Amino acid sequence: MISALKGKIVALAPGKVGVDTGSGFIIQALVPVSSYSDLKAMGEVFLHTVLKIKDEEILVYGFLDAGEKSLFEKLISVAGVGGKTALSCLSTFSTAELVGHINSGDVARIVSIPGIGKKTAQRIILELTGKLELEKGTEEESVRLQEDLVSGLVNLGYPARQAREAVKQALKDHPQPGGFESLFKMLLRKMSR
Repeated sequence: MISALKGKIVALAPGKVGVDTGSGFIIQALVPVSSYSDLKAMGEVFLHTVLKIKDEEILVYGFLDAGEKSLFEKLISVAGVGGKTALSCLSTFSTAELVGHINSGDVARIVSIPGIGKKTAQRIILELTGKLELEKGTEEESVRLQEDLVSGLVNLGYPARQAREAVKQALKDHPQPGGFESLFKMLLRKMSR
């Protein structure tokens, strides 16, 4: 089993990364699309991986942090959720957001993930509620802040996807946010340019 992959990035596209392991092999790993901008800034990478053999195809799924890998493994343990669907979940929401939506039973948010219907969303909630834990106590507050910021931007007419990406980038650039009001004003300034 391949539990991790380390090496130089030689090919990169949204959802895929080619890694030269230095041993003569270049391994292509499927990654969450949301990891693309982080991977683009890296020359070398360390990915936590999950190896799946489907029919005669060998697939390697890669994740920048162990929490994403763990959540991916829990998602694919749910009947009807394969690697592609689980990757779509992690591409749409951050680990903290997804755990929050599952634990709160938010079917509407989970159905918004491409490839997931209402029955699959309900099955994910039924099988994983209470089995997922956030790594930090402040994660729930962070998720709530993200949701409030996205909601505020959407209410002002910005597309949901653009709002989500802007909020994610703002929180990445400012790991110690000053609260909703200051972040929201900053986001409005950035998005009105």
